[in-house]
Amino acid sequence: MQGNVQFAGRQSLLAMKAAVIRNPGVIQVEDIPLPDMNEEQILVKVHACGICGTDLRIFRHGDHRAKYPIVIGHEIAGVIEDVGTKVTDFDVGDRVCVAPGHGCGECDYCLKGHYNVCTAPCPSIGFASNGGLAEYMVPPVNVIKNGFVNKIPPNVSFEAAALAEPLACCINGHRNAEVKMGDTVLIYGAGAIGCFHVVLSKLMGAKRVFVVDDVPERLEGVKQFHPDRIIDYGAENTVEVVKSMAPLGVDVVFTCAPSRTAQEEALMLVAPRGRVNLFGGLAKDNSQITIDANKVHYDEIFISGTSSSLPETNREALKLLAEQKIVADDFISHVIPLDELEKGFSLIEQKRGLKVIITP
Repeated sequence: MQGNVQFAGRQSLLAMKAAVIRNPGVIQVEDIPLPDMNEEQILVKVHACGICGTDLRIFRHGDHRAKYPIVIGHEIAGVIEDVGTKVTDFDVGDRVCVAPGHGCGECDYCLKGHYNVCTAPCPSIGFASNGGLAEYMVPPVNVIKNGFVNKIPPNVSFEAAALAEPLACCINGHRNAEVKMGDTVLIYGAGAIGCFHVVLSKLMGAKRVFVVDDVPERLEGVKQFHPDRIIDYGAENTVEVVKSMAPLGVDVVFTCAPSRTAQEEALMLVAPRGRVNLFGGLAKDNSQITIDANKVHYDEIFISGTSSSLPETNREALKLLAEQKIVADDFISHVIPLDELEKGFSLIEQKRGLKVIITP
């Protein structure tokens, strides 16, 4: 059945329930063998796993980075149930977050701490290594060694901890774009990622934060994070509205929507010496945009990208959640059992709510 979750009977007492994509468009909640682990790995019983838009793309349309069949899910929180004999940093019973670091740990970029742009990337969790939409998962050795498994603070729930990975990606974006005290920030997209950027911008001292979207539910939902201006992309001219409030342009722009138009407008609306962060990627076959190179040249515009997270940004995300500077309940709109995974995908496709968490 195309596009629908199917159910298979249990095959063995040593099996676990998992959401398996064998081909794009078909996902099946079925029993598969418990994952093997070696002496350098840990076995994690998954308690919560967030659904990312990337998961939806791997499921519905396919992704060139995915290796099928695959268990998707890379926003993972759970408890360690077994540890290899060579593991020294973790014990059985530790509550941990697992993020999809794909760095090899040995290339020049990894040695400098830039695991997210590794030149010899290892299989990434949820793409080519089985992920967290399952009862159990085993992180690859490089993920453990490079610091992408982190202990969850005692006052942070599993559902809240599942937010740490996407939040860590946003923190990485803020490192690249450097929101400063008194800045005016423009954010394209009012989904969970855009809302994280609203809160982070305020925490960094931004004086004004503007948000753009065209989905009524998101325009309504972002109000709880108190942006200074919400722009309805479907009813207003974003360029005119922004220039009326910031004639010289805004200091920082985050493009969280996978939109060529948003990226091109961002470069039009940024102020001299401003920063544009291309946070959301574009489709592989439609990734070219037009920019005014003279504006970049004469106005000294800084353009950056954001790809995934880093070990330290994952730890910072957990710290912000523990300190309630990021209030998890404000972002988690649905908690759904694994057997109802299709409902979670539908909510994301319909752009309803913010963050959908699955509990295996």
